[in-house]
Amino acid sequence: MSQDFTGRGSDELFVGRSGYLLGLLLLRRDLKTEVLPDEQVDLVIQMLLKSGKNYSAEINMTERLPLMYQYHGKPYLGSAHGLAGILQVLTSFPNYFKQHPDEMSKLKKSIDFLMDTCVRNGNVATNLDGSLSGQGKNLVHWCHGASGVIYTFARAYLLFGKDEKYLKTCHELAETVWEKGLLKKGPGICHGVSGSGYVFLLMYRLTGDSKRLYRAERFANFLLSEKFKREARIPDKPYSLFEGLAGTVCFLTDLLKPTTAEFPLCNVFVDL
Repeated sequence: MSQDFTGRGSDELFVGRSGYLLGLLLLRRDLKTEVLPDEQVDLVIQMLLKSGKNYSAEINMTERLPLMYQYHGKPYLGSAHGLAGILQVLTSFPNYFKQHPDEMSKLKKSIDFLMDTCVRNGNVATNLDGSLSGQGKNLVHWCHGASGVIYTFARAYLLFGKDEKYLKTCHELAETVWEKGLLKKGPGICHGVSGSGYVFLLMYRLTGDSKRLYRAERFANFLLSEKFKREARIPDKPYSLFEGLAGTVCFLTDLLKPTTAEFPLCNVFVDL
């Protein structure tokens, strides 16, 4: 297996190993079949861990941030192309890490670094350089901002004994989305309104607080408003899962049964 089969970073969620593993989890659950032997899955996880350690060492962050990744040479922090998405995927395989406690320690330390160092004022910068310098760009989108990294901390909350520090961070990120999440880049889940709405379906499942469900419904209302129809941009792929209407349909459908709602491919409640 090539360490960098794309030549520009092969670990992220959209075109890398992390997305491959998320797809595998979905197939295993819905088809109720192994799909790929655990031994082969372990090899992919090990490659992800090796890549993260190597890049962390390359940027002299091993002690503070044991796992770090790059895509097109950028140390992204978000869900689509960066650290948050990869860490969420790794936490979706708890049985592997229970058998490898040293790796579990590195995983948790990396999540805690992302939370303690990179989350500021309820959001994260798009990349590590911007976060450490305090000069980074902050977006609310799932792909590069609060709407995405929240899933990593939600998963950590569930995996690490419901440690309240992770839930507290989720609340902070969700407040940012509530205040700034009426996006106009289209209806999708990647950088659109449905991605913002999904945050509150997640928070509803985590807390059972009806206020969170109310907020999710408000984002759905905005999607259907004349103002949104008039002012929103048309995505490059208007019918796709992440940019377009396919993701919007998932969000609206999940509103009908919020107790089982999950962001497409990113089920933080897996195996718990």
